Amino acid sequence: MSKGMSVVSKGIKFSRAVKSAARLRQILGVFSRSGFGGAIERMKLGAYLPNRLIRWSGADSGKNVGERLRLAFEELGPTFVKLGQILSMRPDLVPEVVIHELVKLQDQVQPISFEVIKKIVEAELKKPLESVFLSFDQEALASASIGQVHAAKLLSGEQVVVKIQRPEIRKVIETDIALLQFLAETLERYFPELSILNPQVFVEEFFKSLQQELDYKIEANNITKISKNLSELPGIVLPKVYKEYSTHQILVLEQFHGIKLNDKEAIERSGVDRTRIAGLGARGFLYSVMKYGLFHGDLHGGNLFILPATEPGGLPSLGVIDFGIVGRLSRRSRDQLALMMQAIIQEDYETLCFTYAELGDADTSIDFESFQREVRNTLSPYLGLNINEVNTGRVLIEATKVAAKYKIRVPGDWMLVFKAIVTLEGMGRGLDPNFDIVSLGEDLVKDLVSIQYSPQRIMGDSLTVGREMMSLLQMLPRTLRWGLKKLAKNDYALEVASPDLQRVARVLDVAGKRIARSFTSAGLLVSGAIVIQSG
Repeated sequence: MSKGMSVVSKGIKFSRAVKSAARLRQILGVFSRSGFGGAIERMKLGAYLPNRLIRWSGADSGKNVGERLRLAFEELGPTFVKLGQILSMRPDLVPEVVIHELVKLQDQVQPISFEVIKKIVEAELKKPLESVFLSFDQEALASASIGQVHAAKLLSGEQVVVKIQRPEIRKVIETDIALLQFLAETLERYFPELSILNPQVFVEEFFKSLQQELDYKIEANNITKISKNLSELPGIVLPKVYKEYSTHQILVLEQFHGIKLNDKEAIERSGVDRTRIAGLGARGFLYSVMKYGLFHGDLHGGNLFILPATEPGGLPSLGVIDFGIVGRLSRRSRDQLALMMQAIIQEDYETLCFTYAELGDADTSIDFESFQREVRNTLSPYLGLNINEVNTGRVLIEATKVAAKYKIRVPGDWMLVFKAIVTLEGMGRGLDPNFDIVSLGEDLVKDLVSIQYSPQRIMGDSLTVGREMMSLLQMLPRTLRWGLKKLAKNDYALEVASPDLQRVARVLDVAGKRIARSFTSAGLLVSGAIVIQSG
């Protein structure tokens, strides 16, 4: 690299560092004005702020901690709005009073001008707008923190929506994430009581989620995969993806024209079979989660449409949009979820708690009896109710809160499942008072459990175990030979390091020396006695 290029590179790094420092001051300033100055001072970050900001307390503003946190997130922009939305899905980590406010976070921002949008689209497609679209609405359908959506029509006449990522948003988010990682590390250092929350791990998971949401090709792939998975269920429709016009920053999808599931008055006027629609939504979600482990991670009434029948005499279908956030469960996790659903149905709290302990990687020192007793006491109000009167998602979330008290941290994708079940049950009972998601999913759960213990599955698992055992057996001789060589060098002495054992060794050493001295003294006395007696 030339000297000139080196100077430029250093200049860019310095510029980024200055911008990061300025952004950090802004973040801390907003939180201080919102009444969190005491926490900033405890974290030794007060040097970034004027003293008057540190001393100010938002407790006098009449707003509770949740409201003050929500307003701070909204002021700080896209990254923090997304962070608040993710936190609102973690009732196991965040108090209810805070969640009540965070769910109100609005992801609506001032739209980008059409001139800027046009430049982005043409730069991404490398051709004029008119060579792809017959028409392109200048006014946005929706404008969010990461991107905005415009209605358009392709040259073929197909009506589409075009999702365009905001310029420079990736750099903004990357800077904020780096600062959040720094703040999370500082938070853990000065607030050890928050270690159960694992702030650094949470920020890392949050960053991975945002990275996927920032790449529209990933979203396009998610739609394609889930659409294929749900093709076995008639009545559920996902938008067609126009991959030839989609890039990492632009996504072109089929436009849906229907009734949003949160428009109760329109649904009432339509006369649609609401019980059927509620069942479609529940089956589709459970099928995605429990059979394939890839599912929509942000279900709400604005993302679900009742679409008119495409053929005379046909039935309306359920359209699903917005797959920026998806959840993933491994086959093992799906087995565990099936067990949890069965445990709730059968009121088997022991199995429910064991499953929680397993998926949350519980410490072996956990007081399992107390954990099980507290879960049973927490869920006892639901005992005796008809299954269609129980909000299964709420049951799972309440049990998760208890698990958190015992340092059992449930993975984020599981919380997406639980939150989605709560949402589905709320929407389902709004459509049909007798809606029962457990009954709808019970047959699927039984199928999954039967698959879990089917000869084919057992054979497949046996082959996997066999391969692992073979690998272990192949490694064992080499490992033993290496271990024996190390022992031989140490005269076959084995050293075990443990503070407890060291304390015991010291006690034994002292005792041994005393015993040795006693034996020596006794020996001298005996020898003396013998000598005296011989004389």
